[in-house]
Amino acid sequence: MRSSPASVDLSLELPPVTAAGRAAGAMVALATAFLAWAVVRSGGSMTASLLLLLAGSSIVAALARSWVRARRQPALRLVARADGSLWLYVAGQGPSRTTIGVGTRVIGPSVFLDLRVESSPVGERFRIWLTPFDVPSLAIRRCSVVLRRCGR
Repeated sequence: MRSSPASVDLSLELPPVTAAGRAAGAMVALATAFLAWAVVRSGGSMTASLLLLLAGSSIVAALARSWVRARRQPALRLVARADGSLWLYVAGQGPSRTTIGVGTRVIGPSVFLDLRVESSPVGERFRIWLTPFDVPSLAIRRCSVVLRRCGR
């Protein structure tokens, strides 16, 4: 059953990789390089420096692999209806009713969504931090208004 445009308060395309995720990867890479440089500069062993570089690069590689996997997943769209219900649409699948989790927050010009997918037997959680680099600022403001009406 498809809803008419008049009954939809918010329709938000969720990006597969967010700016916050990319920033976390960049921070890990920079911290790794700085720590390795600091160990060498302070007279530490080259082995310790190489181990730090190896550990940091494996974390960055794991993040990059998760980004590639996320880009291959079907597109996600969050829809808030006028009756206060939230639905998560996955391309090629039916909609899943979701509820707002306790971690959902409006943080300055961004919003952190903590959603629980009710149609999943284990109550799968979906978390994403949306910033103005991911979706338009107007959509985030609209999302903050709609989330209050939906119970958070």
